[in-house]
Amino acid sequence: MPLSSYCKPKAVLPDLEVSDKDDAIRQLVGAPVTARVLKKPVAADVLDEILAREGQATTGIGHGVGIPHARSEHVDKIVMAFGRVDEGVDFGAVDGERVRVIVMLISPKAKNDEHLAAMKAIVKIVRDPYQCKRLHGCRTPESFMDLIGELDGTPAK
Repeated sequence: MPLSSYCKPKAVLPDLEVSDKDDAIRQLVGAPVTARVLKKPVAADVLDEILAREGQATTGIGHGVGIPHARSEHVDKIVMAFGRVDEGVDFGAVDGERVRVIVMLISPKAKNDEHLAAMKAIVKIVRDPYQCKRLHGCRTPESFMDLIGELDGTPAK
C-alpha cells in the first residue's frame, strides 16, 4: 500500500516543541488519536510499545530523521504520523545528528510484510539526498501529504 494511505493530515505535526525524544514520541502518538485513526483508550499501550522498541536500539536512522515504530495488537492497519522539530531532538542517531523529522509507524503484529515495506519506503526517501531535503522542508500537513503522495504515485487531488 502507498505510504500516503497510512497518514491523515491531522496526524501531521510540523511544528513540534518537545523536551526530549520520549516527549516527541508521546506527542506523535496523540496525533493519530486526534485524526481518529487510533483509539484513545489504547494510545497509552501503543506509546509503551513504541518506547520499548526505542529502548532496544535507536530509530534515529541518520540525516536528521527518526522512525520510531512498533508492531501492535491495538491496530488493524498501519498508522503513520509525521512530526518536525526545528531545533532537533537527540535520538542517539547512528550519525550523531539531532533528529528534526520524525515519521512514526504503528503496524499490526500480523502484517509484518506490510510493516517492512513501509519502513523500506521511508528509508528510501531518506537515503535520497534530494527527497530527504524535501522531507525536511515540509512545514505544513499539506506539504507532507503532497510529497508522500507524489513519491508513492498517489498525488493529492
